[in-house]
Amino acid sequence: MSKTLKWIIFSLVIVIIILVLMKKNGMMGKDDGTKVSTEKVTSRTIIETVNASGKVYPVVEVKVSPDISGEIVDLTVAEGDSVRKGQVLARIYADIYATQRDQAAAQVSQQQAQVANASASIGSMKAQLDQAKKTYTMQKELFDEKVISQNEFNTADAALRSAQANYNAAQQGIRGGQAGVQGARAGLEKANKDISRATVESPMDGVVSLLNVKKGERVVGNSMMAGTEMMRIADLNKIEVRVDVGENDIPKVILGDSATIEIDAYNGRKFKGIVTQIASSNNGAAAQASVGTSTDVTNYKVYIRVLPESYMDLLDPKNPKSFPFRPGMSASADIQTKTHDNRLAVPINAVTTRDKNDSTGNTNGSTANKSNTNASGNVITTSNVDDMEEVVFVVQNTGTVKKVKVRTDIQDINYIEILGGLKEGDEVVTGPFDVVSKTLKDGMKVKVVPKSELFDKKK
Repeated sequence: MSKTLKWIIFSLVIVIIILVLMKKNGMMGKDDGTKVSTEKVTSRTIIETVNASGKVYPVVEVKVSPDISGEIVDLTVAEGDSVRKGQVLARIYADIYATQRDQAAAQVSQQQAQVANASASIGSMKAQLDQAKKTYTMQKELFDEKVISQNEFNTADAALRSAQANYNAAQQGIRGGQAGVQGARAGLEKANKDISRATVESPMDGVVSLLNVKKGERVVGNSMMAGTEMMRIADLNKIEVRVDVGENDIPKVILGDSATIEIDAYNGRKFKGIVTQIASSNNGAAAQASVGTSTDVTNYKVYIRVLPESYMDLLDPKNPKSFPFRPGMSASADIQTKTHDNRLAVPINAVTTRDKNDSTGNTNGSTANKSNTNASGNVITTSNVDDMEEVVFVVQNTGTVKKVKVRTDIQDINYIEILGGLKEGDEVVTGPFDVVSKTLKDGMKVKVVPKSELFDKKK
């Protein structure tokens, strides 16, 4: 055997060995298809939720401002103290109001004295008027009988008119004096009220949640303008979480919706709540109206009452003044907006958006500039949103997939409800993500493997 023939035979053996190894490792031969993970369509309960974050606040919190201006001469509470309605919180320097009260009291006395003097003098004026009337009557008779002269009659007439005028003036003086007394009494009452306002009292039972002043500081009263906010009194027995919900989610939320609340201070603990109020205007509406600007994010405030039974174990019976929550704590809430029981559902990752006219749905390189978002949150570029449809890929007995158009409804974190297109028991492709969203097409061959083997290299 020639040397050349030996090399040819040796080379053929090497090639055969390499081909056998390649076939054994799957590098040659039968195509098993694209590796995918699947899940069967089943019935389950789908709870649609809206997630939002915010802060903890008392349901009732009252700002306390003084009615009068002055220096704080006494401050009887500290932040965190429990107070009762009517309890004295602070006192403001009131000497100037005491002086005004004394002046008003003196004015009342002066007006009363003037009324008394006028009342005393009106008696004599009444007697003078009666006498003038008698004299006038007598002189009139004598004048008619031509016993007295015209001048004598005119004198009697003038005396009567003068007496009547003096009497009327005295009556008017009494009425004016009485009005003066009423005005002076009103001034005295105001002065007394100002003195009473120097004492700042609690408007409700609660806790001093915020204290902004110290003894010796001057404060501005709110009689003519917005006064100094001295402190806030809150009822910490009733707590709510105020969260910001985006404009896309706010139509889903209604009064009475249940919510699961997490507060950062109690990591891992979940509290129950109820939606009690939904804002009608967005958070930035007032600011935009005042400064003429707009913001890109539009949120609406939603108020969620924290149910006491969900945190009863955090209360200390031995210390009734101790409260588990403090205003301003960070919190998040999952608001349960809809619940559908016993509905067909598939994993969210199984649903993708495809062009009706494209079996692969791959629109890469499209010249269009509009976009659409599928159930998985994928942004799909398309020439026309109306040309898009939601689909899943169902594994067939032949080892291939079939693209099926579906109608969807609400979704939770993991699953989305199927209204039409599938039946219970259908096996749908759930991953990998890129394969579902871009690669798969109708009739494509696949190999179903566990999720743990999706990205294993071929051996």
